[in-house]
Amino acid sequence: MSEFSVVRAVLSCLTWSIASSGIIFLNKYIMDVDGFRFPMALSCLGMTTSSFCSYVAVVHLKVVPQTVEITRKFWFGRALPIGIFGALTLYFGNLAYLYISVPFIQMLKGMTPVITLLVGVLFGVDAFTTPLCASLCVIGVGVAISSYGEAAFVLAGFVAMLAAETAEAGKVVLMQKLMSGMKLHVLEGLLCFAPPCALALAAGVLALELDGMLTVGLPKMAARPLLYATQGLMGFVVNLLILSVIKNTSSVTFKVVSMMKNVAVVVGSIPLFGADVTALQAAGYTVSMGGFALYQYARAVQPQGATHQPLKEKSARKGYDDHLHDELSDDADGLLYEREEGVGYDAEKGRGPASV
Repeated sequence: MSEFSVVRAVLSCLTWSIASSGIIFLNKYIMDVDGFRFPMALSCLGMTTSSFCSYVAVVHLKVVPQTVEITRKFWFGRALPIGIFGALTLYFGNLAYLYISVPFIQMLKGMTPVITLLVGVLFGVDAFTTPLCASLCVIGVGVAISSYGEAAFVLAGFVAMLAAETAEAGKVVLMQKLMSGMKLHVLEGLLCFAPPCALALAAGVLALELDGMLTVGLPKMAARPLLYATQGLMGFVVNLLILSVIKNTSSVTFKVVSMMKNVAVVVGSIPLFGADVTALQAAGYTVSMGGFALYQYARAVQPQGATHQPLKEKSARKGYDDHLHDELSDDADGLLYEREEGVGYDAEKGRGPASV
């Protein structure tokens, strides 16, 4: 690797880490400090912005080729179900910010692989193996220790995070079942799934947050338009930066950088928001991170016949497992994907739009 390539890789990782951490802190600031206590509306803002930007980039600017024709069948049969689960992930993830600290949220995200595997097994797209079960037990123990050590434990926030992780698992399984064999650039993935996600969130805003938005939320947005415009754009930018990281490094490097970034978020939350991290919590988080490392190793050495998926689905799934941990890490911060997206990053070249 040339010196220029090394510099480019380092800059890609550093830029993504800053932006990805920044959107977490920004969401916490908006909801806690600025008093914008409308998690569904905040999620909708991010997804609406991503929908618009991806549409302009793919359809008008043609930054990447559009390989999928978004037909009515595709919209209602694939995009909308996945978008609804993405909306639930974002809503419950942001809702947790109203009740529990950023460090505790990061620690609870360690349960994502556990819940995703359980849901995958339930729907027949995954299977238990001894190494996987062992790693997930370690993760579970670590999260349990972190929860027990939380000084300001709030059940509502804990339940919201579990709901977000369960919805995320449902989204991943749906993408495996409905999108197997398809390879989408991250921009095209956003074009397909961000609009239905934004639509589902908008429906939720009308049903649950409309009165508060009219009396409190919209005036706050009007008073600080730059703050909320930044929040909307950052989700889209982070998705693009992920693409840069993957192109300039590897999935293994991405996972290592992601773990380091999550630790930085936990540590950075202490001075920024006065978060209290106990020694017991820190110990539990260390255990769960070790379990996650074991989980990634178990996935890497998993025999081809260890799941019930056909070969093409296994290939499609690789994108999920490569970034599973960070998917939810920032999904709760205004993204439909972060990780990655369940969809491949490299569009198949030379292929025209295919009707689905």
